[in-house]
Parts: sequence; structure tokens; C-alpha cells
Amino acid sequence: MVRILIVEDDVNTRKLMCAVLKQNGFETLQAEDGVAALEVMDKEHIDLVVCDLMMPNMDGYELTRNVRLFGAGAPVIFLTGNAKREYVRKAMEAGASDFIVKPINQNHVLDRIAKFIG
Repeated sequence: MVRILIVEDDVNTRKLMCAVLKQNGFETLQAEDGVAALEVMDKEHIDLVVCDLMMPNMDGYELTRNVRLFGAGAPVIFLTGNAKREYVRKAMEAGASDFIVKPINQNHVLDRIAKFIG
């Protein structure tokens, strides 16, 4: 089963993402920020990361740089409420695989995930 880590500081968004993914046959793990996400990734195999961009303690940019620095090959899909070109560019430079703008359309998210995991 494909394991997806949801990294999102908003509890309701995180729970909704997990529920949608579980309904579609994915196993989900959760983290409220980048620091917690790295702890999860240190203990668990993760196939894909869906990550908020702006979070306390460690934002999505720093999380992705750390994931890439330590050789984790899992795709990272950013979620953000801001689609400014500079944010997209910075996300891709950090190692993001894709970028989705909130509000989230669950079918769009599932399509983007399928792009990376088949």
C-alpha cells in the first residue's frame, strides 16, 4: 500500500486530506510541521509527501531541502494558499515535485498524486 505523509499545520485540512486519501486506498501518516515530518520520515517508509508551504517551526521549503539533503527520493507536493511565481520558483528550487494551490479540490489532488505513484 502507498504511504503518504500529510504535513499541514491546520488540523482540519490535515484530517480532511487524510480522510480523502484513505477513502481512495492510501495509507496516511500525519505531521503538524516540518520538524514532526522529519521525525516520522526517520522512523517510517514514505512514498510521497503532501506538504503545506507555510508552517511554524520548519516550513515546507526547509523540510523539502532536508528531505533531499538526506537522500529521500519521495516526491513532495506542496499545498499553498499563495500562487505567486516567486513561491512556485522557490518551491521547485527546494526540490518540490509539484505545487497545488488552495482551496483544495480533492480530484485535482488525487490526479497529481497519481502522476507520481501511478
